[in-house]
Amino acid sequence: MVNTVLKIEGMMCEGCVSSVKSALEAVDGVASADVNLKKGTATVSHDGVPQEKLIGAVVDAGFRASVKKGLFS
Repeated sequence: MVNTVLKIEGMMCEGCVSSVKSALEAVDGVASADVNLKKGTATVSHDGVPQEKLIGAVVDAGFRASVKKGLFS
């Protein structure tokens, strides 16, 4: 399994967290998604799903996403 950390923008509540988690976990190849409202991140465990596909799922759910590159990104 591969872990990808996404920076998620636009989440305001636990309902948003649930929407992002559901959207990511619906992607074929995703085993789990841990979404953190306070940090604005999602850690996705998957079997090599392209990052663009993960970002697309979040965007389709109504949020902005990018791959978290480093400690301060």
